[in-house]
This record gives sequence, structure tokens and C-alpha cells, in this order.
Amino acid sequence: MRAEDALAEIAAALGDAAQRDVPLARYSRVGIGGPADLLVIARERDILVQAVRLAQDTGVNWRIFGGLTNILLPDGGLRGVVILNHTRRVDYDTATQRVTAESGAIIAKVAQETVRRGWGGLTWAVGLPGTVGGAVVNNAGAFGGEIAKTLATAQILTSEGEIQQVGPDWFTFQYRYSKLKTAKKARQSCRQIVIDATFQLALRDPAALAAKATEYTERRQRTQPPGRTLGSTFKNPPGDYAGRLIEAAGLKGTRHGGCMISEQHANFFINDGNGTAADYQALIDRAQAEVERQFGIRLEPEIEIIAD
Repeated sequence: MRAEDALAEIAAALGDAAQRDVPLARYSRVGIGGPADLLVIARERDILVQAVRLAQDTGVNWRIFGGLTNILLPDGGLRGVVILNHTRRVDYDTATQRVTAESGAIIAKVAQETVRRGWGGLTWAVGLPGTVGGAVVNNAGAFGGEIAKTLATAQILTSEGEIQQVGPDWFTFQYRYSKLKTAKKARQSCRQIVIDATFQLALRDPAALAAKATEYTERRQRTQPPGRTLGSTFKNPPGDYAGRLIEAAGLKGTRHGGCMISEQHANFFINDGNGTAADYQALIDRAQAEVERQFGIRLEPEIEIIAD
């Protein structure tokens, strides 16, 4: 089937959930990204599953994203189908202190509610941007916590279009890594995606959790710049910090076009004008080159960079 015919078939099947030629910059946290041939906003689980199955069945190129909080999208946009996962349902089991959240739920909101209930295990995520699905795929973490420590089970949509329940070992979690992240980078045409995730938490002192959540929030506000940014640009190398190395290389405040390396924290790059993906990428390339030249360390991006 021709790509144009496939897109028309998918758009007709999904109705109002699908739109043609929509600029992705509208949905990106950093405000960068060209148009998607067909954009699907999946606010319900059934629409999410249907969109993926339709894309697989027609053979059209497709990608799925959550909050677009740590992804640099190309200026030229993306061909095929782009699915934004906005499924938000969250269930709290008071008998077991288990939380089951659809993969499009905002992880910070889930964490904040667990703190309110006095359930420990996700407090580190109270200020984390992005979705539950993205957090699982990337094994997100902060302040000594990470997804791998509390994930009990997850439901995934397999490459055959079937829903399967898996345990944490299935993901082969490592630092900021799961096997789904590898599959994503490989741009496999048939991928497995997270539908929902269940976290096993534990009863804790609500006042102590609230105090810790406030501490984490204040630390983020002190150290992380506001504005249109993708968060930490690079992973911390063993025994050091990417921000320290970039600052030591003399790059704080460096600008390229509408983007700059933050004066507050050198591992954060900001779109403070009409920045483009090319501007952002130029800063990434320069930071990598200078840190490697001066210190012999090759910084590895923590954000996901997508080519045209």
C-alpha cells in the first residue's frame, strides 16, 4: 500500500483523533519540531492500541511518544504516523499500596498523589517531567530513586499486536536504560510499547514524605533552569558530572542561533528564542567536542535525538 493511501485509511478509521500536517513544536517541551504527516492524539487506551495496530497493518512508518520532554525532534518533521500517548488513567489500590497508571499519565502527578497518601517509593519523581511510559522505557530516576526499584508489572503491546503482562526483569533495566530504549534507537518498524505500569509502594510517614518531596522540588528549582529545555542533555560519565565538565570547558552561556547552554546549569540547553533542532544539535556537537578535546571524555546524550 502506498504511504499516502495508508495515511488516508488510518485517518479515516481514527476520525477526530487524527490530524494531517501538524507542527510537532506545539507539543514539544522545548518548542522544536516540524510537521508530522499524520498526528494521532491517543487519549484513550483503545485509540492508542488501534492506532498502533493500524500503522503496523498498513506498513506505514510510525513512532509513538509521550510528553516529548526529552526528545529533540527534527526541523523537517516526521514522515508517516506520529502517535502522542495521552492516556491518563491511574488506579490506587489502598489495600496493597499498588499504583497502576496508563503509560500516558504524567509521572510527577502520580508521584505527588502517592506522597499525599503516605506511600513511599516514587517520591523522587515529584518534579520529574514526562510520562509513565517514557519513565519506564528510560528507567528514569533522580535523587537515588529509579523506576526499576518499584516497578512490579507492566502491560505491553507486542509487535504482533497482542497485550502481554511482563515483570521488571523483562526490561533488563540498567542506568537510564531498558531494552525498549534500544529497540527505539534501532527504529524497528514493529516495536513493543508500554500500555500501563504497576508500582509496588509501601506505607510511610506522610509528613516525612511531604518534607522530602518539598526538599526535592526546591533542589530542582535551585539547580535546574526554567524555560524551554529538554532536561539533562548528557548522561553523567562514571565518577563525574556532565554539567561540571561542560562548565569547565568554558561553554556556559554559549549560544547558537536561538538556543544556548544555560548559565545556571551547563547540562541544560535552552531554546530562548526561535531555536531550531539544528541550533540545539550544534550546541550538543560543540559540547561533546570540547569536553573530549580538553578532558578526553566523550559525553553520551541522555536526550533522544531523532533525525529527519
